[in-house]
Amino acid sequence: MDGFPFQVEVVRTDRKKSASIRLLGDLVKVSVPMTLSDSRIRDLVIKRTSWIKSKLKEQSNRPISVPREYISGETVTYLGKNYRLKVLIGDQPSIKLRRGYVEATVSKVDTDPKNTIRSLLQNWYRSHAQKRLGEKTLRLAKVVGVNPSSVTVKNYKSRWGSCSLKGDISYNWRIILAPHSIVDYVVVHELCHMLEHNHSSKYWKHVERHVPNWRECREWLKHNELAKDL
Repeated sequence: MDGFPFQVEVVRTDRKKSASIRLLGDLVKVSVPMTLSDSRIRDLVIKRTSWIKSKLKEQSNRPISVPREYISGETVTYLGKNYRLKVLIGDQPSIKLRRGYVEATVSKVDTDPKNTIRSLLQNWYRSHAQKRLGEKTLRLAKVVGVNPSSVTVKNYKSRWGSCSLKGDISYNWRIILAPHSIVDYVVVHELCHMLEHNHSSKYWKHVERHVPNWRECREWLKHNELAKDL
C-alpha cells in the first residue's frame, strides 16, 4: 500500500473477523477480513500512523544484540531465570541444567563446537518445552474447563501458539524461556480459543477470568525477544 512514510503490506484472510496491525521489522503488516475495502484499510492505517511511527522509532533505538558465541560465561535463559553457560570437553555431547548454570559438553574432536552447542541447546529447549507445556496445558485445561486433543511444540516465527477447531494446541518452543507467569498466559490464551475461536470481547473475558493481568503479559511478549538467535 503506497502513500505512507513506511512500508505497508496488506494480508486478506478468511480467518480474520477484524483488522489488526503489527510490525515485522520495518514492515507494517495489516491483516484484514477478505471483504474489507481498500478505503477502510487506508483509513485504519492513517488512524494508527502515530502509533506506528512511535513503534518504528522505538525499534530503531533498541541496542543491537551481540551474536552468541556459545562459550563459557554467556547467559542462558530458561523459564525466566538466567543461568551461566559452562562448556566442558567430554565423550558424550549433552546439555544439563545444574544449580546456577547450564553445562554443555562437546567432544574434543568437534571441529565446530559453536554450532554443536547451539543445536544441543535448541533440542534441549524443545524437549523441555514439550514436557513443561504439556503439563501446564493439562493442569490449566481443567481450570478453564476444556479438553484439548493434543499438545505439540513447533518452530513458529511470528506467533506464540495456535489452537485448531479440533482442539489441537501447538506452541512456539521459544516461550519456554519466558517466566512462568508469561507461559501460563500463553497456555490460557490458547485454551480459551476452545471456548471462543476468535479475539472478541467475549473471548478476552474468558482469558481475564484466569489471567487478570493478561494485558501486561501481552505487552511483555511484544517487548521481549526470546531465543531469536537460536
